[in-house]
Amino acid sequence: MADRIDSILRDYFSGRLDLKIRQREYELRNDRGPVDENIGGGKALNKHARPLDDMMIRLESDKTLQTLVKQKEDVERWIATFEPDKQKVVAYYYASKAITWTKVAQQFHIGESTARAYRVEVKHILGAVL
Repeated sequence: MADRIDSILRDYFSGRLDLKIRQREYELRNDRGPVDENIGGGKALNKHARPLDDMMIRLESDKTLQTLVKQKEDVERWIATFEPDKQKVVAYYYASKAITWTKVAQQFHIGESTARAYRVEVKHILGAVL
């Protein structure tokens, strides 16, 4: 039963969130738009040629990209406020889907219920922010 916060944390700690951001930026930078096949005719008098400005506007106005960047910044900001032990447990658990609570408990020499409590605390605070 993965919810939205679990998905965001898994994407963040597995590196998928950075990949999504880079992929979206690549798509926006390399999208040339519709091709104008109108050949001939007159000369466009009021046409502007500012490709760098146009690309920056596309990057800054894209809602998908801004949402991904905001999620990354929020997770980074709030994860940094937790104790290092909680950060390590949550990062280890969400880094891979193959990690179980038993592996987390053995890795950090804590009980499974303690590890789950760390996750619940992190999810509760991030749930309010995200």
